[in-house]
Amino acid sequence: MPVKTLCATFAMTAVMMTPCVAQAPSTPPIKMGLWQGTTVSRMTGLQLPPEIVEKMKAMGRSIPGSEPKTIETESCLTPEKWKEMFAKSQERENCKIENLKQDSSGMSADMVCTSGGGSGKGHMQVNFISSEKVHGTMHMEMVTERQPQPIVVDMTFDSTYQGADCKGVSPDTPKVIMK
Repeated sequence: MPVKTLCATFAMTAVMMTPCVAQAPSTPPIKMGLWQGTTVSRMTGLQLPPEIVEKMKAMGRSIPGSEPKTIETESCLTPEKWKEMFAKSQERENCKIENLKQDSSGMSADMVCTSGGGSGKGHMQVNFISSEKVHGTMHMEMVTERQPQPIVVDMTFDSTYQGADCKGVSPDTPKVIMK
């Protein structure tokens, strides 16, 4: 699995987990409805060929790992979507959620991804600060055939309840409001 694909898999997982935080079989002790979340991620260890770095600089693009990346999203959380996301996470062939634990104060889980070209593992910890506020962290390490040293991604995410009305945001697709 190419670095880009592995990173995209982990990034999408993180976005889907904000504010849903993780896939769990029972509804979490947080309110259902519209949530606004901020995810800050930092990637280290990625080695790009110098010519790619120069091309990216010439195009005005940031170099992966050179600075933290912040994404803000709005998500509509429903009890049905929460349970569906858990079921779908268990169906994935390349990535599995393991050691999932949830109680009234938070949850934690491990993720393991494998493919012919690489692998990754990660751990997530989430705190239900209140029924309207969630904070979490995620740490992931990936290796590929092209880069056997670990690529490390660290994320923090904070989500705040906005109200029962999802204001047109579909439970199936988080809305990116800022990159």
